[in-house]
Amino acid sequence: MSKQEANPIEAKPALSEQEMEALDSFLMSDATSSEVMMLDSLDGFLTAIASGPAIPTPDEWIPRVWGPAAEDAPTFTSDTQAEKITSLLIRHLNATVWSLNQELESFEPIFDVNVYEGDEHEYIDGENWANGYMTGIEMLRDSWKTLFAAKHAAEVLRPIYLLGSPDITEAEEALIETPAQREALSKTIPASVGAIYKFWAPQRRAAENANGNAENATPNISRNAPCICGSGRKYKKCCGAAQNED
Repeated sequence: MSKQEANPIEAKPALSEQEMEALDSFLMSDATSSEVMMLDSLDGFLTAIASGPAIPTPDEWIPRVWGPAAEDAPTFTSDTQAEKITSLLIRHLNATVWSLNQELESFEPIFDVNVYEGDEHEYIDGENWANGYMTGIEMLRDSWKTLFAAKHAAEVLRPIYLLGSPDITEAEEALIETPAQREALSKTIPASVGAIYKFWAPQRRAAENANGNAENATPNISRNAPCICGSGRKYKKCCGAAQNED
């Protein structure tokens, strides 16, 4: 995978353990509202931005970290603290972009781990992470329409949707009732993220070539090439067919 596939933001190393703890502590502090994203939700949100069709400016996405309303903005003790937290958020996004670009096959989301009384197993739970990812999609929903129209979109988005959407049906709720069910779905999320990232790769490259204007860019893919969703079919017989039907 070429380095050109990274977004225009300069890739930087992942946050250190101490920096992650500092960011986590601030998110949980009284300086933020009850609507703020916790660290796992934030990671899902930033992964949606990094794996999607285009990356918004910090002024567009950072306010959503604090909550859906303007009054959810945090109370910083100083400009220095505001700059520090903002820098940590942006660097975490940069690190996520770098990870997807350079180490997609080994990408590891930040999931919660839960233990239940009478059960020694530690269950991976990506529910909060998936909720953050769905928030990232909703923030730029119009830009994601091409993926929604793709034939395998439901399959690719399934674990993220089931765990993270607030609008699932009762039948779908039955699929995430137990810790074991949520863990099984959570373990499939990295593969879904990989498929989504590959789907939008041509559009991200087009956006870079157009100075970041990805709003109306259309993936330029050979119709006889393997489909970018990973189905193994030719593009013209898979996701390309959905676009031709529009």
